[in-house]
Amino acid sequence: MSKSYPFGGTQLPAVREVTLNVSEGEFVAVWGPSGSGKTTLLNLIGLIDEPTAGRIFFRDRDMGRLTDNQKAEIRNRELGFIFQHFNLIPVLSALENVMLPLQIQGRSTREARQRALARLEQMGLTRFKDHRPDKLSGGQQQRVAIARALVTNPALVVADEPTANLDSKTAVKILEIMRELNRHERTTFIFSTHDQRLLGRVDRRIEMEDGSVRSEVFGEHSMGEDRFSQFDQK
Repeated sequence: MSKSYPFGGTQLPAVREVTLNVSEGEFVAVWGPSGSGKTTLLNLIGLIDEPTAGRIFFRDRDMGRLTDNQKAEIRNRELGFIFQHFNLIPVLSALENVMLPLQIQGRSTREARQRALARLEQMGLTRFKDHRPDKLSGGQQQRVAIARALVTNPALVVADEPTANLDSKTAVKILEIMRELNRHERTTFIFSTHDQRLLGRVDRRIEMEDGSVRSEVFGEHSMGEDRFSQFDQK
């Protein structure tokens, strides 16, 4: 799988011929220096962007054969996103931001509110539920973004620098919550990160450099071999 962007009359490669398989229930970190292609790779995995070449499979389905509406449905029901810059809606409260994915699914307001409150409590944000993003600290906004990503109980969570704006104590707590979901609900997590606190807690570390996978290191917590997502260069 490859991805290039037009730049000055030419094509600038961001991801170069990456072949990658992720099994259900894995806890994976993609790491490397700025400009190595981490965020682009996550955008491809999360169906936010389209590959220039190659194919993406999710649960043995070829994403290239789906319509935009079908991919949007998968993003809403089966994927969760944690963006580096939060992407919270500024006119909505923390609670309303977390409720939104459930409301898009057509859930009742009552159910969406209950599930959103439970996730905010899990993140230690109950007393900030009525605050809009501009009244929250960076770390609090990050936790709202994480609660929003988890509220639909997605099969796969794609996270771009999920602990970058958190202090050490909060980062460890958030990682423990994610790891518990990973272990007990087999939620698959794929992270982009520079955070050494995260790299030491994953099943696999994928190092990227200049848009390519430089190395893969498997940890001691490997979660099985069932194919979950696949990305190839053919």
